[in-house]
Amino acid sequence: MKKIFSFLLLFSLAFPLWAAVSIKGSIVDAGDQTPLDFVNVTLFKQGSKKPITLVSTDTNGSFVIPTVENGKYNLRISYVGYNTVNKVIEVNSSHVNLGVIKMDADSKKLGEVEVVGQSAQMHFDVDKKVFNVDQNIAAAGGSATDVLKNIPSVTVDDQGNVALRKDGNVEVWINGKASGLTADNRAQVLQQLPAESIESIEVMTNPSAKYNPEGSAGIINIVMKKNHKAGYYGSVSAGLTSPDNGKLGKNLGASINYSSNKVDAYVNLGYRAMSFQGGGTTNRRNFVGKDTTLLNQTNTMGTSFSGLFMRAGVDYHLDSKNTLSLSGFGMAGDGNQNTFIHNRQTDLATDPANLLRNYTQDNTGSGNRPSLNMNLDYHHDFDKKGSGINANVSYSAHKRDGNGTYDQNDLITKAESNINQNTTSNNTEFEAKVDYTNKLSETSKLEAGWQSDVSNRLSSTSGTNNPTASNGLLIPTDISTYYDNFNYNEQIHAGYLTYGNRFDKLNFQLGMRAEYFRKGSTNTYKVGNTERDTVQVIPQKGLFHIFPSFYLSYSLSANDELQFNYSNRVNRPRGQQINPFKNYSDSTNITYGNPNLAPQYSSSLELNYIKTLGAQTLSASVYYHSTDNVIQNVRFLHDGVMQSTYLNIANSQNTGLELISKNRVFRILNLTSTLNLYYSKLDSATFVSPYDQRVFVPGQSNFSWSANVMANFMLSKTFSGQITGNYSSPQLIAQGTQNAKYTVDLGVRQTFMNRNLSLSLNVRDLFNSDRGNQTTSGSGFTQTTTSYFHGRMYGLTLSYNFGNMKPKQTEKKKEASPDMNMDNAD
Repeated sequence: MKKIFSFLLLFSLAFPLWAAVSIKGSIVDAGDQTPLDFVNVTLFKQGSKKPITLVSTDTNGSFVIPTVENGKYNLRISYVGYNTVNKVIEVNSSHVNLGVIKMDADSKKLGEVEVVGQSAQMHFDVDKKVFNVDQNIAAAGGSATDVLKNIPSVTVDDQGNVALRKDGNVEVWINGKASGLTADNRAQVLQQLPAESIESIEVMTNPSAKYNPEGSAGIINIVMKKNHKAGYYGSVSAGLTSPDNGKLGKNLGASINYSSNKVDAYVNLGYRAMSFQGGGTTNRRNFVGKDTTLLNQTNTMGTSFSGLFMRAGVDYHLDSKNTLSLSGFGMAGDGNQNTFIHNRQTDLATDPANLLRNYTQDNTGSGNRPSLNMNLDYHHDFDKKGSGINANVSYSAHKRDGNGTYDQNDLITKAESNINQNTTSNNTEFEAKVDYTNKLSETSKLEAGWQSDVSNRLSSTSGTNNPTASNGLLIPTDISTYYDNFNYNEQIHAGYLTYGNRFDKLNFQLGMRAEYFRKGSTNTYKVGNTERDTVQVIPQKGLFHIFPSFYLSYSLSANDELQFNYSNRVNRPRGQQINPFKNYSDSTNITYGNPNLAPQYSSSLELNYIKTLGAQTLSASVYYHSTDNVIQNVRFLHDGVMQSTYLNIANSQNTGLELISKNRVFRILNLTSTLNLYYSKLDSATFVSPYDQRVFVPGQSNFSWSANVMANFMLSKTFSGQITGNYSSPQLIAQGTQNAKYTVDLGVRQTFMNRNLSLSLNVRDLFNSDRGNQTTSGSGFTQTTTSYFHGRMYGLTLSYNFGNMKPKQTEKKKEASPDMNMDNAD
């Protein structure tokens, strides 16, 4: 820690304070006084026609031109459908605040202008990267999962697990809140969330102390659409999806919005019904003494689900300084999964043709997953400088009920086993939060807040096992009936304080968050014919931890900026990771959690350089993560049967370089290209299994890389398209490696009726290459696994916009601007 703070101090002192100021202001419609976003603000040196810099207003109509040297300038403010405003400005060592600038609409231009252009795919904010996905053609008719697959540095595997910079310890939020999403339900929620309801994706790789420190890799925030045009407007959509070897899927959507001086309201509805065909293979070599056996497993899997998504909200403006908001979203749906597995085990030591075991598993399951999230918000502005207070109370409930049947048949001994299992999980969370912002001066800001979270997670499993014979089956025959109730509860109470200031070209922010974390669990279970329940209680335990953060940015020029930041974050084990219930549904791989897992803490350092040249932007980030008590899923053999659980086994270090280039080519093509280089190192460790076996996990180090290219093209004013390509080289995972993988998505869109009607066609996973391939090894085994959730998918979506779409020209400008600074946070 001393080394880190010494480095921060030296880094801070290394920058000289040069004399430069900023120019700021806000732009509104001269008629109705509504803020105008995406207005082009261009600065020229007086007497020169070459622009020094170009910025755009945000959704509040505000703009800032940083680091302007002393002198005289011309400021040009231009906006489609409005008369251009020109101003002469003199800068003399004091910051220039132009106040409110009014623009008059040009009715002649409004009638004549016809804009052909595209919105920018991404932009940089102070602490995050924002990816605009509201016009994502390749994911049209898809889900939030499909959208995330196309975000640079974000990966989603075939099980729906999300990772950021190849680290799965990432938080996924909806509109700035966790919204009850957990590692256990996240995949299902994201698969049901319609892509058309998403405005943008915010990626925060090193969040400040203001934010919840959960997720050592960072935070991915899904921002839902919430426009503020005057009057009413909305849209309806319908689509079909056809996956390889699956059944035809359907998606429907509708939204209606209303906005006035006192009330903003919206309702969104979405329905999705999908059917996929997946499968995979596993080859495992077991070494027991001098004996070597080979287990070959092949499986086919059919998955289908249908569900309804609903989101609604209303903002009531009590007066110019106070707003009260009520919002929420809910999901309801059910699904089915059928998996057929064929296992063959042969003797490689003496006779490879000798078939030791030959049996099948036929697994069927069904379930439903209703969820609800409600939010009550209050916002008060103390002044027009940005000082204010936000208060929020939220409640979320996620439930999942399922039942499954697992039939095993030994084709040699004719032994059979039939397991019927019912599972129920019920997660509830209550959160109260207050955020206070005080704009102390033009350059300094103080933020403080408090957050309390209380959650409960109850998981219940019960089942019966009906074996006809024991010979050849791996499931113990004494397990005739069983049940398990795992009740986990936790509380988190946190307060934070951040202070930021600017000295000419130098900006900094210091932050500290103090958290008190308290958890406890009760596990009640019964296995076989025992007379009484077994109760395992993990008593309430409290932990206090301080999470510091530090941000520093320095503007080398109007187009060059350096950023440095540090934060401390945590990944707390929950759900399946800590539930000790043993799952025998796959008798070749028995899984269970570990209630004694400890949190893993990470320290992160990141250095960023951003270069802007008109419509071209280059970002380079060097980062380092050090993690203690790394939680890993480890495998070991016991009596010839593979078992897996979770353990804190070692420390890890991750270093990387992320390069992002944003380019506009020939006015018809927007390119966003990302290259990530990673170096990962995991220390060796030895652990003792629940059967008192000493298992050694060797240390590993690995260099890997990934690349992503998003290309948006517009060939005419009504025809546009998108191509997205991803590649990941082999990478380090627990006890092995994940092999290389690539995917390509393609989409085109044709608009009609003055762009109110659009028809989209897309192909996801164009080359059918989205496959998971892993090689793992441990004490007594080596294993290769290939799996896929679904194959190539074709989609067709028709959408229609209606209502009063023209009171503000914001949308036209949004299409025309080659480079925009969008603030999409709800």
